[in-house]
Amino acid sequence: MQTETRDVALTIPANAGYLVLARLALGAVCRLTQLEPEEVADLKLAVTESSHDFIDGKSEHELGYVLHLSSDRLVIEVAGTPAAGQSPDRELGRAIIDATVDESEFTQGHTVLTKHLAAGAG
Repeated sequence: MQTETRDVALTIPANAGYLVLARLALGAVCRLTQLEPEEVADLKLAVTESSHDFIDGKSEHELGYVLHLSSDRLVIEVAGTPAAGQSPDRELGRAIIDATVDESEFTQGHTVLTKHLAAGAG
């Protein structure tokens, strides 16, 4: 049996001022689920934290998001050009992400966050 997915893609400048757009898109997708408001807030925090690896304020860089909603999970992909230098808060950001999502995967230029949904929630 093939799982039906609903995907939303968004590309923004790699600037912290635009993160509100990613959070709004995530909130809209979460309305299609049975997630509790606290879980949605946690996901928004995870997206914000994962985005900081790519925020450099340079207008030529972009940050891309793809939200994959299926009946059993919400997968959030964040991709961009890694910001120059390592933020001292990166370790704290990863701890926050791990505490707010069910699965996380970090590779160069790409982060995948997964939240499992209750059966029939998507």
